Amino acid sequence: MIGRKSQSKLVETQDSPQSFDDYALRLGDVMRGERATLGKSLLDVQRELRIKASYIAAIENCDPSAFDTPGFIAGYVRSYARYLGMDPDEAFAGFCAESGFSVAHGMSADASTIRKPVPGEPSRPKARDPLAEPNMPFAPAGDSFLSHIEPGAIGSSLVLLALIAGIGYGGWTVLQEIQRVQLSPVEQTPMVLSELDPLDAARAPATPDAVGQKAMADAGVAGVFTPPTNDAFDRLYRPQALDVPVLVARDAPISTLDPDTGGMFAGAGTSATLPNVQDSTLAAAALQPGFGQDPTQLALGSGVTVVAARPAWVQIKDDNGAVLFSGILNAGDTYPVPQGAADPVIKVGESGAIYFAVNGTLHGPAGPSGAVTTDLALDGALIVAGYDPVTVQDDPDLVPVMAKLAPGATAEPQTQVASLPAGQFGQPQPQVLAASTPGVTIVASREAWVRVKAPSGATIFETIMQPGDTYRVPQTETPPTIRTGDAGAVYFAVNGKTYGPYGSNGAVADNLALSVTNVTQTMAAADLARNTELAKVVAQLNAGQIGVQD
Repeated sequence: MIGRKSQSKLVETQDSPQSFDDYALRLGDVMRGERATLGKSLLDVQRELRIKASYIAAIENCDPSAFDTPGFIAGYVRSYARYLGMDPDEAFAGFCAESGFSVAHGMSADASTIRKPVPGEPSRPKARDPLAEPNMPFAPAGDSFLSHIEPGAIGSSLVLLALIAGIGYGGWTVLQEIQRVQLSPVEQTPMVLSELDPLDAARAPATPDAVGQKAMADAGVAGVFTPPTNDAFDRLYRPQALDVPVLVARDAPISTLDPDTGGMFAGAGTSATLPNVQDSTLAAAALQPGFGQDPTQLALGSGVTVVAARPAWVQIKDDNGAVLFSGILNAGDTYPVPQGAADPVIKVGESGAIYFAVNGTLHGPAGPSGAVTTDLALDGALIVAGYDPVTVQDDPDLVPVMAKLAPGATAEPQTQVASLPAGQFGQPQPQVLAASTPGVTIVASREAWVRVKAPSGATIFETIMQPGDTYRVPQTETPPTIRTGDAGAVYFAVNGKTYGPYGSNGAVADNLALSVTNVTQTMAAADLARNTELAKVVAQLNAGQIGVQD
């Protein structure tokens, strides 16, 4: 039988181009596309939905193993789908279809958070966490540390280190060469200038001779030990240059040194030939014809006359209490007690400066220096009986006074204070300063704080002035100003006159320009008869007992 041979037909398949619909879209691609359309990142979705970014990534990858509790997967998927504007049920169904996830009963093992491995079931690969692994698989790996080091830089660094080491070694070599001391031999042999032992004179001269030393050595007796003297150690440790001169410390003030007994002029007798120089304080009295003599009688009238050797405040009253005189007697001033005064008495502020002339003979003083004498009767017989006559040796300040009051004196007549009614001051206004360049001097009658400032604001003088202290204000184009804590104790002396006070007692005064014009126009002349403190200060200033501070 002849059979027929079957012929197979070749079916030609033509590959047609595929469209977008030919590709199967996965749930994760759709969700990522929707999230990209909204312009949201995983962190943005986490902040808005309060769902971890790792859970959002697991939903897009359809990976239920990334969730800790499978029971919340359905809620997470539906919430995320609703956020993207997708159908929540369709999105959850697609998630279950792609991942194989099924909703388990609450009491089943699949709903447990702890998954037990199923024997024979392959483990699913864990999805990549975009936060823990931000690098994409296709991103290039980071460069290593050695890749940033260039060989050329290493060579340059080595060359620089070698250069620094060479410079340091060269400097050290030069320093060693400079500090090296080289000794070169000389042709001339040094000569011994002296073979004297400087310690020979200080050694003990008594030494045993050679025979005595040998006998002592045979007998086994040690030699006599002679300790070195203090002169030996002194010469040994003291250089020769310090031997002379030997200085002797002076333990006395320089005013006690006598050039006749010490120094370059010792024994020359030069001090004996020096002329006797007149004391400058007695220069005015030295011009008197009777200077150097001790007059027993003064050119004064009969009766009792009050004589002042130094400035002192004096007050004389009669028996009725009327004030015959009250004021300050300067050095050399006299006051004759009226003959018709009934039982006059005197009160003295400085008893050691007041003397009494009875019929031309000087008696006194009224009391010790610095003491106050009150109610002393000015009766000639009582004064002669109570006070001894005085001479120039008793009080040196009486020398110019007695020279002026001596008979035959040719100097200007002595200043006498006439008898005035009660309450009047019987002497001219005393000058505080000599009439010189016009200026302002601050005078304190009591303790007061004073501060003087320059026009720039700088303090040029600040202190607590004591009674009798003065300060001469510097003369500037713009006068300085003064501030004081007790204005009643501050006065101003201008051209020999006293002005003030600055203000009331205990008051604070400020911003007074210390110029001559301003002080004389602002302040009134001080009344010394009403201010005993100021009168005493002015008298001391006139007598030169208080200096003016610049």
